[in-house]
Amino acid sequence: MSTSPPSLSQFKKRIPWKELDKDFISSQLRLCVVEELGQDEPSNQWKDVTSSACKISGEGKARIVIREPMTVCGVQLIPLIAKAFGAKDVALHEELADGTEVQPGQAIGTLTGPQAEILLIERTVLNFLQKLSGIATGTKRFVRLIEKHGVGLLDTRKTTPGLRSLEKYATGCGGGFNHRMGLYDRILAKDNHLAASSVDSPKKLEAFVTGLKKSQSGFLVEIEVDNLDQVEAVLQGGADAVLLDNFSPDDIVKAVELNFDRAVLEASGGINEKNISLYAQAKPHFISTGAPVHASRWLDLGLDWVESSK
Repeated sequence: MSTSPPSLSQFKKRIPWKELDKDFISSQLRLCVVEELGQDEPSNQWKDVTSSACKISGEGKARIVIREPMTVCGVQLIPLIAKAFGAKDVALHEELADGTEVQPGQAIGTLTGPQAEILLIERTVLNFLQKLSGIATGTKRFVRLIEKHGVGLLDTRKTTPGLRSLEKYATGCGGGFNHRMGLYDRILAKDNHLAASSVDSPKKLEAFVTGLKKSQSGFLVEIEVDNLDQVEAVLQGGADAVLLDNFSPDDIVKAVELNFDRAVLEASGGINEKNISLYAQAKPHFISTGAPVHASRWLDLGLDWVESSK
């Protein structure tokens, strides 16, 4: 009877909000400040010419309202946005947590504080919520298509430059698992690495993988293969995981039989929402796709004013 690969649990990870680098995220939010205000540091001279011209003042309250079904993501980012814009007196009264599935009419939360400051952060707050909720919702759809087959969904590094940690966090909120965060936390030797290392035969491939395992004991070692002849060589070399690149569902079945749970099998390449169920039926441990990130649309939610006092 087969057993699960030793490294399987290391692939079932989701980065929680508390582990995200808030300083890095805040540095990215400063770019949003420049976009909106034309300067990199907020000050009393807001340069919000509309609110200034309208002589906006006093306290207000506004609700962030859902306008279509979605899995919410980005709620915990709102206080960081307020801080980046210097909107220190805006408070979020949270009603829904990240990862919650919601219907139209529900409110994510309520913003209270100076009306000019609420208006100052409105667009940036909505932009992030719409984008990240779109990723979480798209991920949830993919997960539901494959989880009944016992297959997990992995994200990729095909992310918006600078926003990878947030987009991977959104993947987790949608029920997916996070692949490596970057080039620093896992060894994944792809076809170009093999070509650059003159690995052009199964024998050389086995020796190459064996060498990696011996010299890099602190890292998971995953190897990309593009045909069945390479699978056994990678397994003999002791790889922790095998990335089956552009394999057909039939060939994935054959790879699963060859593997007998010696390593984690990940299928990738050309997989989308229309065909992912076919790949899941072949029973790799995971399917990785960047589609929930790069192909998800922004979802509809808005900021509705509740009250105003001057």
